[in-house]
Order: sequence, then C-alpha cells, then structure tokens
Amino acid sequence: MFGQTRYSFVTPEIDSICRNTLDYVRIKQSLTSQQYAIDQDVNHIRHTIDVLNQHLEQTLNEQQIVESELAAINRYLDSLAPKRPDGPRPKENIIDLLNERLSFHGSYGMNINQLALSNWAAGGENSWAGKAFANFSLVYHKPRFEQKLVGSFAFGISRFADKRIEKQDDKIDLTYSLSLNSKSQWNLSTVATFNTQFANGYKYPNDSTVISTFFAPAYLILSAGYSYKTKNEHFQVFLSPLAGKVTFVMNQDLADQGAFGVKKGYYDQDGNWVPGENIAPAIGVNVIVNYKQPIGKNITYTTMLNTFYNYLERRDDDRLRLDVNWENTVNFVITRYITTILFVHLKYDHNTTFPVYENIEGVETVVDNVPKLQFKESLGIAFVHRF
Repeated sequence: MFGQTRYSFVTPEIDSICRNTLDYVRIKQSLTSQQYAIDQDVNHIRHTIDVLNQHLEQTLNEQQIVESELAAINRYLDSLAPKRPDGPRPKENIIDLLNERLSFHGSYGMNINQLALSNWAAGGENSWAGKAFANFSLVYHKPRFEQKLVGSFAFGISRFADKRIEKQDDKIDLTYSLSLNSKSQWNLSTVATFNTQFANGYKYPNDSTVISTFFAPAYLILSAGYSYKTKNEHFQVFLSPLAGKVTFVMNQDLADQGAFGVKKGYYDQDGNWVPGENIAPAIGVNVIVNYKQPIGKNITYTTMLNTFYNYLERRDDDRLRLDVNWENTVNFVITRYITTILFVHLKYDHNTTFPVYENIEGVETVVDNVPKLQFKESLGIAFVHRF
C-alpha cells in the first residue's frame, strides 16, 4: 500500500496511521531480539555461577582436610618435645633476655671480722675488719667459638683500737679468653690476664713509706695455646708454650728503686740521673689451672693456679724464675645470703724482694733483699648476693 498508487479512499490521515504502526512493529521486533540475547547472557552467567559454587565447595572441603592433617602433625610433634619440668621457671637476668647466647652471673657482698678483748691475760688488741668484694663471669657462646670475661675485685681495711687503719685486701683481676670449639676436649685458645690494685700500699706499721700503688705494679699476660676442660667444667687447664708478660710500675719513685723487676734508675758517668724504667717485658710459658668441687651439700672448694716461667731472664744466683699465684677459696653456705668464706692466697714472684735483717753490733741491719713466699689467709662471715 505504501509506495504504490494511492487509492481514492486512502486519505492522508489513514496513511499517517499506517506508517506509525509499521514503526512500532519494527521497534517491537528489535526489542524482542535484544530480550532474547539478554536472556541468553543471563542463562550463561547463571551456569557459570553454578560451576564456581561447585568449585568453591570442593576447595573448602579440601581446606578442611588439610587443616585436619596439619593439626594431627602438630600434635605428634608436640608429643616428641620434652615436657617442661614442674615447678617455677628459673629466673632469667636481663642479658639472657636480650641474647640467648650471652650469659652473665656473679656475686657481690661484704666480709666482716671483729675482735673484742677485755682484761685478756694473753694480750691482744681490739680490732675489726671489713672487705667489699665482687665477682662476675660474662660468657658469649657460639657453636664454633666461646668468649669469656671473668672479673674479681676486692678491697678491705682493718681498724685497730689505737685508731690505726691498715689495708687488708686490694685487688683488680681480669681474665679474657677466646676458645675455638672442636669435637675433642682440647681447644685452641688465647688468654689475657690483668692484675693490679686500687689504692696505695704501705710498709705497715709505717704508713708513710709507699711500697705499691695503682698500676704499680700491674701485670698483663698475653698467652696462646691449648685449653682442656671436663664436660661439667669443674676442671680446666690452659697451657701456653709462648706467652708475653709485661710488668708496669707507673709510680716513678718505685720505678727508680727498681721495684717489681723493672730496671732501676742510676747516675751515668757524667753524674746525670737516669730515671728507672716503667715497663719490664718478659717471654715465657704460662700455665693456668682452675678447679671447682662441691664438698657436701653446702660447701664448695674453688682453686686457681697461675704460673709463669721467664725464658729470657738470666740470674747469677740460684733464685727460681717461676712466678706463682695460687688462690684457694672454701665457701660454707649458711643461708641464702650468709656465707662463711675461708680464703688462702699463696704467691711467689722472684722480682718482688723482701729485706733480710741481721743483728750487727746490736743494730738490725738490712744485709740482703730476697724473694719470699707470700701468704695471706682470711676467715669471716660474708653477706653475699648472687645473680
């Protein structure tokens, strides 16, 4: 009808209505086609969602199986680990908390002795003595090597009834060791020891004659060799065939006197004074022995022997050129903080001499200076705190 010969009954109004109807039909066909395509997409998406849900359910089931197997393995591993013993956990110090390879322990306290006499026929003098002390051990351990720093400090005085005060004890002892760990009990090691004192020492009862001061003397020994220790570390020995020892006498008056083995001062040919030397080096063999043994429930015996033999020194006399430092301590533990300590110290230094007196025409006269065995013993009640 459209595009053909118009009939007489087709008016412009009818022609307009027919054209609009055809447009609506075309629009409907287009929308129907689009709706079909959308329905196809919706069905495809729904199918995809169903497949993903199936995969999700399967994955969740597999996750539960894996978690169950992992829990069973953890329970089995926990059964193999040793159980923690009953009772309170041991107290850890701050360094242990910072580094599990570093351990630090020691003790400090005060030792007190007192003597009171009244109408005592055998004689004697009222006195009291006190000594402060501190000891520590710092160990850094790794599978291949071990470092250890040990310190021992003490200072004590005695006061007598006439208000005379004398120094009873005075020491600064430091020892550093580095050992390479091996499969055997013998290990390659290096050891450095340092010894000196805090305050002046006097020729008592004369308190005006100084015989020693801080760093006069001071001893530094550097050694390299082999160390041996038992599994419980109660017995340890260090052997060094080549060790260097340096004696320091930094007080010039004592150095001028040639004290402790340094070269003393002298007047040269022109009458000029040549001061004494402050350092005396030596090379020799060094042996250190440490032993610790419990004796009963509350008694412990500890000993340390340090010897040095000088290769280079030659003497015209028969004096033994061996230096010996031997400390012995017996601790009787009374309570947690109270201990009775017996300390015996033997020392021989062929460069430390003592005057030999002889009565000549009624006068005590110094005829020689020779080295002698030095002996010190103390027994007292100590208040000790250990950490």
